[in-house]
Amino acid sequence: MSVSGGPAPAWHALPPAECLARLDAHSSGLDAAEVRSRRERDGANILPQAARSSPLILLLRQFRSPLIYLLLGAAAFSLAIGHAGDAGFIFAILLLNALIGAVQEGRAGAAAQALEAMVRQTARVRRAGRTGVVDAADLVAGDILLLESGDRISADARLLDSRGLHVDESLLTGEALPVAKDAGARTGADTPAADRVTMAHAGTMVVEGRATALVVAIGENTQIGAIGTALASARAVPPPLVVYLERLSRQIAVATVLLILLLGIAMAARGAGVYDILLLAVALAVSAIPEGLPIAVTVTLAAATSRMAKRNVIVRTLPAVEGLGACTLIATDKTGTLTRNELSVEAVLLPDGARIDRPGWCDVFDRLEPIARAAVLCNEAERTAGGEPVGDSVDVALLRFGGDVGIDGEGAVREALFAYEPVNRFASAAVRVNGRTIVYAKGAVETVAEMCDHADPALIAAAERLAGDGFRVLALAGRDVARLDECALSAPSGLALLGCVALLDPLRDEAIEAVRQCRGAGIDVRMVTGDHPATARTIARQLGLDIREDAVVTGADLRALEHDPAAFDARVAAAKVFARTEPAQKLRIVETLQRAGHFVAVTGDGVNDAPALQAAQIGVAMGRGGTDVARGASDLILTDDNFASIVAGVEEGRITFANLRKIVIFLLASAIAEIGMFLGAVLVGLPMPLTAVQLLWSNLVTNGVQDVGLAFGRGEGDELTRPPRGAGNRLLDRRALTLMIAPALAMAVAALLLFEWQLDRGKTLAEAQNAVLLATVLFQNVFVLSMRSERRPIWRTPVVANPLLALGVAAALLLHLGAMTLPFLQETLGTGLPDAPMLLLCGAIAGLVLLVSEATKAVLKRR
Repeated sequence: MSVSGGPAPAWHALPPAECLARLDAHSSGLDAAEVRSRRERDGANILPQAARSSPLILLLRQFRSPLIYLLLGAAAFSLAIGHAGDAGFIFAILLLNALIGAVQEGRAGAAAQALEAMVRQTARVRRAGRTGVVDAADLVAGDILLLESGDRISADARLLDSRGLHVDESLLTGEALPVAKDAGARTGADTPAADRVTMAHAGTMVVEGRATALVVAIGENTQIGAIGTALASARAVPPPLVVYLERLSRQIAVATVLLILLLGIAMAARGAGVYDILLLAVALAVSAIPEGLPIAVTVTLAAATSRMAKRNVIVRTLPAVEGLGACTLIATDKTGTLTRNELSVEAVLLPDGARIDRPGWCDVFDRLEPIARAAVLCNEAERTAGGEPVGDSVDVALLRFGGDVGIDGEGAVREALFAYEPVNRFASAAVRVNGRTIVYAKGAVETVAEMCDHADPALIAAAERLAGDGFRVLALAGRDVARLDECALSAPSGLALLGCVALLDPLRDEAIEAVRQCRGAGIDVRMVTGDHPATARTIARQLGLDIREDAVVTGADLRALEHDPAAFDARVAAAKVFARTEPAQKLRIVETLQRAGHFVAVTGDGVNDAPALQAAQIGVAMGRGGTDVARGASDLILTDDNFASIVAGVEEGRITFANLRKIVIFLLASAIAEIGMFLGAVLVGLPMPLTAVQLLWSNLVTNGVQDVGLAFGRGEGDELTRPPRGAGNRLLDRRALTLMIAPALAMAVAALLLFEWQLDRGKTLAEAQNAVLLATVLFQNVFVLSMRSERRPIWRTPVVANPLLALGVAAALLLHLGAMTLPFLQETLGTGLPDAPMLLLCGAIAGLVLLVSEATKAVLKRR
């Protein structure tokens, strides 16, 4: 079906005029009423998305685990032999764990969708004769799209005219090379999508050139919509971090099962029954294996994405959340990231090199008029209905400059245009004014000067001085022609140099502090820009980068070293600033820095930045001024286009990695302590220190409630004063193993001594197990509080710094208090409220283990 109802015609085979007629459109586009009508009829321009799982499906998904199957079998076995209480408790624990997991997974999914909704794709359209930018979801059939380099095409559209248009259709067709498009070409009705040169397809990207196109299909009716339908039902590939943690869990599971087999053999040798061995072994396995770790990791990453969003960093891929914390080098562009991206003309150079700054313009408007007229007429920016200029930032600044001087371009008719492309470094236009045809050119000073018959050396020298002061300098030239073909716009000649304009994009105030913070965090900052070397050097010095005169490497310098890889690598390694670089060179710079051992984050906003963004470990695109292709190649998007936000992202990435480590340490230490108690009891000939249901209860009230609280840690405030951890640093290193094993073994030994002492005093087995259970819960309460920081002592980390964790600890204590006082739980768990001396003793044991944990941290810190 077409978006307008009925069978979809072969739009690519129809002439543009017939396409316009079929959609009842006209060359100026649609008015507001027609847009609303078509939006109501056709719906939003949104591709099919994967449906969110229902609460029931989320709940049932939590039971997909071999360990859960074993526990269900144990519950069924309990029912079969008449132990209904044990079976009921196991079922209750499974259901409660499933509810917790479903809620956490649901929240994580909702957070991811909410964050994805913050990244909006836009399109430039002409409606009712006005040009503006709209949300891509608001496109309707009949809209007139205006396409240029760097745009991601948001709908299937029939080209109405095209100028040097090349489109990357690899997403749709698999064709690696850009495809040349031609609005006037003839194609047959049965021409396959890959050969439809008259069409621009949704999801593809404009590599170069410009075009206007008529939207003929949106959403699921586009060529890529069929692919989107299949993708919506596909299962997402888990992030590498989650894969690593799942592998870690499986490794722990294998080790645990082997230990349980040894425990079972020992119990059988002592005459234990099959039921006791089976139930205890399964319960110990569930207790020891951190099966909830992937959920905790997802919650940690989701919490981090929310925190980063509040700091203007939108996460497109979850691993990038903590990956940015491993960054050792940031290769940043200049414009819009380090600067405000608000270009304005601040100075003008006359043909003789005389400089006139903005405050003095009002006295010499007549001398500025020829330059301002060229700036306005050789210009692709347009004005919105409100009178605001829109378009390229340079063109917008030039249009405003013309307005300041009193030139608005009224009465001029553009006859031809050679649009600006970075590779050409200039633009030209033929304009009819008062019966005269004038060819204007604007662009880099050295490029435009070569087109002119004469260029005053004083003007060139003044332009160099302005560039050295941080200005962006453009030359403007023109000449009258008798005929349009007298001067080729693609290679103008014989022009008169009218003068130069100096545009300034001021440095962001916060950028200087952000670069200083990067140095303190051990992160190297390199600038990679297409600007003039002198401009790049000045901006670098303003930022506080300590650079020498020869520390600025140009694209020409790199080209000269292309056949000497060793010299190329050495030059890149030494340089702090790269100027006049091309896209391929920026990509090679990133790859060279990676080979040197750096974990590289790259910032960019243009189509020329996309290869480097894609190649970097972390690609960071601009959300405001960035192109769709740059955002599509990135892992993170800055909503404020601010370098300082990258530093905030680094800080959050380090906090996230630290939170993940703390969760792993806490879960595994608890497992080691429990396994150690049981193995120790078998070795010394004691009964089992805890029953199966007591193990399950301990797992519920401590691990299940408290570990997620660690995900919401907000850091210790010194994350940006530490060196980067690097990409190869795993969650479990020697430090982590020491932090978990020392207190876990202390707890296991203390619990066994308590258990044996209770039995020696004549206490019943149930009373002794009750004491061990209380000590275990208290140990995990204090240990999770100790693990809020790997370095700082517990008394230097305020409890209120992580209120959710404090609530988790309080909830665990209240739940166990209920287990010791409520009759139903007392009967099921075999618990009771100990007397005051025993409460004090269990508290003392927990305190002793806390001392071991804190002493371990202190020793590691001194080392």
